[in-house]
Amino acid sequence: GSSRKHGGKWKGGIVPPDDDEEGATASPWFIKEADKNLGGPYIGICQRPSEIRNFIKRDRRYVVQQHVKDPLLTDDGRKTHVKFYILLVCEEDGVTWTLYTYRRSKLSISPNRWSPTDLSQDTQITIHRHPVPPHETVGWKQHWEKTYLKCQQCTADVIGRAVKMGKLKGRKGKKQFEVFSADWMPDVHSNIWLFEFNMSPAVCQKEFDDLEKRDERRDKLMKDDEIMMRDALSIVLPWGGGRVGLWEKVDMDYI
Repeated sequence: GSSRKHGGKWKGGIVPPDDDEEGATASPWFIKEADKNLGGPYIGICQRPSEIRNFIKRDRRYVVQQHVKDPLLTDDGRKTHVKFYILLVCEEDGVTWTLYTYRRSKLSISPNRWSPTDLSQDTQITIHRHPVPPHETVGWKQHWEKTYLKCQQCTADVIGRAVKMGKLKGRKGKKQFEVFSADWMPDVHSNIWLFEFNMSPAVCQKEFDDLEKRDERRDKLMKDDEIMMRDALSIVLPWGGGRVGLWEKVDMDYI
């Protein structure tokens, strides 16, 4: 009904279920404009598929997703996802690609206990990065090694497939690189789910320049970001004092 009301249509013929279908209201639905890297209040949240239409505006494109079933929570019941950092390099020949992933990627953790019926932004939208490394985060560190390896392999699969399909293309005669992130959410069944890639990842954020907004959390994040970015540049543009740091080269099938 929502697509007819607003003169649009669901791409690929996949439409949200009716409210009375099994599982349709078991967990929240998220509505986000497809071409904007904006979180928090810019993401709509509703409980029923029929309510999605309330967030849709004419002549805009949206991604609509239902919450992951059985998310892997912290020991005290809070929702979290992995902000997984990636360095992708294409050599001057335009066809040789190298992928690196960062072992000390970040967790984003909600301040509240998670509930599938709590539609508040703080409970459902985990956008604030946790300053403690995942392998040291009390209540979640026991999941990190397995989750990291799964995120690493699945990221390589997705990017390799994008290169094969021509969605990612190099420029002959010009070496290129990009540092970006992927949002992955693990569930209790050892699966991980990809939300999106962020080509403008949350690193060295502008808000950190405002001394009045600086605190211990932001200072820690800024220091970590600086180390990560410096080491990434040392890989792309090697120099005598450079290092690989916590970046790990990943085998990728893209031919």
